[in-house]
Amino acid sequence: MATETPNAQQDNQSEPQGQLLTKPESIYGLLNRLKDHHIPLKLHFNTVEGVYSTIILKVDLKNRHFIIDQVTPNWGDRMMAKSGAFMFEAYYDGCRIASSTLKAAGKGIQDGQAIYKIPFPDELDYFQRRQFYRAQIRRGVIIDAILDSKDFAKPIVGELKDISAQGCQIEIDGDYRDTLGNQIVLDACSITFPNQLSISTAIQVRHVGYDDKKDRSSCGCLFVDLPPMEERKVSYAVAEIQREVARRSSDGSARYISPLYEPKPIEENEDEGSAGTTGKKNKSKTSGTATDSDNKATDGSVKEQIEDSALQTGINELKQQKEKAKLQELFKEFRIYHTNAIAAVKGLLAQVKQKTTLKLQPAIEISEQLANALEQNPHVLLALTTLRDAQDYIPQHSVSFGIHLAHFAKSMGYQGKLADLIYAGLLHDIGKATLPSMVVFKPDRLNAQELKSMQRHVITTHKALTEASDNIPKEVIAVVLGNTERLDGSGYPRQLKADKISGLARMAGIVDAYDAMTTDRNYAKGVLPALAFKTLMNSDKQFDRLMVQRFIKCIGLMPVGSFVRLSSNKLGFVLTLDEETSKPAMVRVIYDADKKQLITPDDFDLTDPVSSASVGTIVRPEDPAKYFVNRLLMMD
Repeated sequence: MATETPNAQQDNQSEPQGQLLTKPESIYGLLNRLKDHHIPLKLHFNTVEGVYSTIILKVDLKNRHFIIDQVTPNWGDRMMAKSGAFMFEAYYDGCRIASSTLKAAGKGIQDGQAIYKIPFPDELDYFQRRQFYRAQIRRGVIIDAILDSKDFAKPIVGELKDISAQGCQIEIDGDYRDTLGNQIVLDACSITFPNQLSISTAIQVRHVGYDDKKDRSSCGCLFVDLPPMEERKVSYAVAEIQREVARRSSDGSARYISPLYEPKPIEENEDEGSAGTTGKKNKSKTSGTATDSDNKATDGSVKEQIEDSALQTGINELKQQKEKAKLQELFKEFRIYHTNAIAAVKGLLAQVKQKTTLKLQPAIEISEQLANALEQNPHVLLALTTLRDAQDYIPQHSVSFGIHLAHFAKSMGYQGKLADLIYAGLLHDIGKATLPSMVVFKPDRLNAQELKSMQRHVITTHKALTEASDNIPKEVIAVVLGNTERLDGSGYPRQLKADKISGLARMAGIVDAYDAMTTDRNYAKGVLPALAFKTLMNSDKQFDRLMVQRFIKCIGLMPVGSFVRLSSNKLGFVLTLDEETSKPAMVRVIYDADKKQLITPDDFDLTDPVSSASVGTIVRPEDPAKYFVNRLLMMD
């Protein structure tokens, strides 16, 4: 039944509306992102009117300060020099970031311009909900939104106009001010995109406007009790639409169309039927041309060859389109598993911190799903492990570690359950939840006391697991206790040496070190895989050198997800590897370095000379952040 919304769901604009960040590491991570992406800060001084601008030049976690550039207009520079109190706000990735009150702690000169040293704010308000990014539906695309309630004689069909993490706007032909007014809650709202992504949830109609000239109602709606699965679909839709808007504005054209707006790919047998029909038509045309050219046999033969070549090119393009469509579908499906795995690790970390008995079943179930995905298409799953957020390092590292360990073990002929190895990855670091954040995220070398504290996380993890269940797979225990041991006895917790460390533990140590080195954290940027491999190879006293070589062979010198420059000066992501050589095979080109702009994504098979002719060969790996490229573009 349609009812009034309870008071708990009313807006309270005076309270913080997002995530309040108070930990220095979290504040550092967000400030560093604003710096890396050159996001302007809007400054508001307490004693003067107006808005002033600057950018962040440097962020220092150790000393808890950041450096900003000269403030414009000039009056703001004078206020800053006098240590005038101010607050700043910035907009990043669809969110609004607002600081507590700040004052400059020092002034300097760089390149003849004033710069200022600012202590970290006590807190940053990261507005992720009410100050949301409203993802506008592309003009000309009609997306049905069906509203239903048991009080309605029949469902109301409207059109989705925009969507955010928290709600959406729906337009309906006719006057619905009486029917949908008074902030009623409807039992069901179903939104279906052209690619068949469907979102179903209860909604509250917050306001209804009516345009009498168009005879059309506009309804602002709030999602109510959004289920986790539907919340992930909403997040994906918002991010995808936002990405499309950015892509279209960056290359100045409307050529790029989001997969959301493309009809679901036709089935395999339908594709084959179409290809067969096309082939028949081409054969008929070729036959006719030969008949008309009886007195020019040579010319006719050449024409047939050209047409055969064109037909083969068309078939190759069709295959590539089908392969691209399959990859995109798998990316969507596997990303849900990947997101669920991260959520499962977060849940376990919270349980360890609260000292409650672990609920292991969600982690067991998602490990099975990830193992099946790894068997189905390891490249897609490995690519997903490169999607990282420095603020969620431990859960994302745990998932990536488990996936890479299972993939590595499979390549080594492992005969056990891959799901157990992924499960071990999800669990192996949960004991870190009990450690002080200043130890876990310290940018410098740990002192003796801090190192001893850090090493306790292994025993904490083992204890939590054995208390939660007496049926933990032996492979999980082997990974948990063995991934931090080293061949020379310098590891922990038992300082085991080479002959005492199992093969599985040796593999786990290599994978754990590799993933840690190649991942961005709040306090340090990850290195390229090639440098991580070099470090592992030079550390043969700690890591099994032969196993390191096998690991490099397994994931490739330029692994899936690597951002690479091609000899044509185009840049793109590695999507697949050649099974025999482990070299990049399929590359999704998304950036033109000559024009310094994003381009419409296009896939090229580097193992096919015809396909790769226009983009050339790989020159070197690159850092996507250098070109302000979001890794989500890998999934376009």
